[in-house]
Order: sequence, then C-alpha cells, then structure tokens
Amino acid sequence: MTILPDLLETEAALDEMLTRPQPALIEFIKTVSSPLLLLGAGGKMGPSLAVLARRAAQQAGHPLDIVAASRFSDVAARRWLEDHAIRTISCDLMDRDSLRQLPEAENIIYLVGLKFGTTQNPAVTWAINTLVPAHICERYPHSRMVALSSGSIYPLVPVKNGGAVETEPLTPLGEYANACVARERIFEYFSRKNNTPVALIRLFYAVELRYG
Repeated sequence: MTILPDLLETEAALDEMLTRPQPALIEFIKTVSSPLLLLGAGGKMGPSLAVLARRAAQQAGHPLDIVAASRFSDVAARRWLEDHAIRTISCDLMDRDSLRQLPEAENIIYLVGLKFGTTQNPAVTWAINTLVPAHICERYPHSRMVALSSGSIYPLVPVKNGGAVETEPLTPLGEYANACVARERIFEYFSRKNNTPVALIRLFYAVELRYG
C-alpha cells in the first residue's frame, strides 16, 4: 500500500511518487519482454509511466528495454526520459513510412490522443484519434496492446442514478468525446480482425496535481 505524504513541496517530489513502483508491478514486469514500446510517450502520462516501468524493472532485476516514441514537441520531456535510461525515438505516427523506424515489440502501451484544440480544428482531432490507431494496429497485428481511452465517452445521466456504467450506450456530447469513441471502435475492429489482444482503459486523470 502506498503511503502518501501530507505535502508535496516540489514537482520532483511529485514525479518521485508517481514513478514509485508497487510490489505487484515489480513482480509483473518480470513477465514483460523487451522492448516495452510506449507510443505517444511525450504527452501528459508518457514520461512518468515510462520511468515507472524502468524503476519497476530495475527493482525486479529485469533487463527490460523501454522505448518511448513520440513527435517530442516538448524537448524537455524527451531529455527527462533519456536521463532516466529510456530509449527515445522521434516519430510521426500519422506517417506510415515513419513507423518503419519503430522496433518490433510484443508489448505496446498506446498513449496517443488529441484533445486540446478540438474546437478550432476538429478534423485533426478525428484524424489523430482514428487514423493513428489504424496505422498502429496494421503495424503490430500480433502484439499485446493497452490503449488509453477517456472517461468523457460516457453519456450524461441523472445524478440520482449514481453515475454512468460501462454498459451505457456510448453517446457522449462533443467532437472530442465522439472521436474517442471512434478510437475505441478502431481498436475493437482490428482486435477482432487479427485476434490482437487489446485492453482499453477509460482514463480519468484530472486529479494529477499539475492539471487537476
């Protein structure tokens, strides 16, 4: 069980807490073969998730190669990853030819998505949230994938019902949320077509202290 401090005074302290592996992860990561490929690793979650995996592998004594792929528009994120022994690859996942530089991988964590800017350019949001998953599923038809989705795909429900559940029809409001539904359907389609093992995680991340 994680014992949380009463106060996090610095961003470095926050990063240390977010990347501190628990015993279950340290044990599980021994089963993960190299490389563990994180796609879209330059965004909000990617850096801390990659370093969490690195620390878990180190504590398990497991020589796991961890590869973070992204456009890395944030140079500081790439530098932070490399400082923590994460191999980085600059790659435009919208470009099929660019995918050739990615290594073969049995285990993939998919973090790609576009949210901010949807109102100004919804077409780009739909392209990134649908075309990129298709490209990745075609590139890695037999890999195990964990793909992040969003809790925003749930519809509005009466408060008295206690909140939406997974069996609710996916009829959310807004371009971004509907593009996230489309992303899930792309993964579902290729999973059924190629028997690709895919786990979709609908994420609520707004409690993270930097943007919560």
